Amino acid sequence: MMGEGVARGRMLALLPLAVGLAAVSHSAIFVRLADAHPIVIAFGRLAIAATILIPVAFALERRSWRGQPPSVAVRGGLAGVCLALHFSTWIASLDHTSIANSVVLVSLTPVWIALATTVLHRRMPTRPVLVSVGLALAGSVIIGVGSGQSAQGSLLGDALALAGGLCMAAYLMLGQGVQRHLPFVSYVAGCYSVAAIVLGVTVALLALPVGGLSLQTYAAIAALGLVCQVIGHSSFNWGLRRFSTGFIAVFLLGEPLLGAVLGVVYFAEVPATATVIGGLVILAGLYTGAVAELRR
Repeated sequence: MMGEGVARGRMLALLPLAVGLAAVSHSAIFVRLADAHPIVIAFGRLAIAATILIPVAFALERRSWRGQPPSVAVRGGLAGVCLALHFSTWIASLDHTSIANSVVLVSLTPVWIALATTVLHRRMPTRPVLVSVGLALAGSVIIGVGSGQSAQGSLLGDALALAGGLCMAAYLMLGQGVQRHLPFVSYVAGCYSVAAIVLGVTVALLALPVGGLSLQTYAAIAALGLVCQVIGHSSFNWGLRRFSTGFIAVFLLGEPLLGAVLGVVYFAEVPATATVIGGLVILAGLYTGAVAELRR
């Protein structure tokens, strides 16, 4: 009976992750519905999320930043900058390539983390890491070649999506140490705030229009902040407290798959053959790396 209760509890714990997966997978859809500059969209997404989470952090964890070493604030600030760059580059990629290409290529974050960890720790990469990286790179090349021959995508869009994945890897690696010192809400509220400030200053310097946009655009940006950022990203961070990193990594493989399917459902963007083949190769690489992490 006790075993059944534990199993039931773990199944119930998967429900928030499933909701988060559905929320995050709609990111590309909401971006496509927003007729605004990518930096404006990114700014709106993070500003909304920060506005919601800052009061929560203040109410529950107002003393969490007190007495922290300066390095915590520095690393947290740099993580926020990387988050701003992640959303700017990835959202911009959707102006130049298909939803399927974008969501698959930006999902290479685990590969960049594995490579960076290997280099920083000056150790030989393990066989699963080599296989994972090799498959991911091979899949990226297949998608890139396909983009050069397709009207649906471009190498610029693919490169921006790859850059988005690199920036997300930097954000996660910088934030890993910071989260040892800070509660979850305080950390994400701080990072979202820094990212929103960086993007807001950029919007002001470039004189990008934020007023006079369509109601659909404002609604899409609000959905990005509420649904994709607050609900989606928060659910996976919540999941890391109950499941292993490897399990979450495997679970997240559903995001590019669901994102590509939603692109077909909402915009009739049927992925090109090269995207399907390259995407499957990349997902095989990510799965290999995630399973290796799960078995550690």
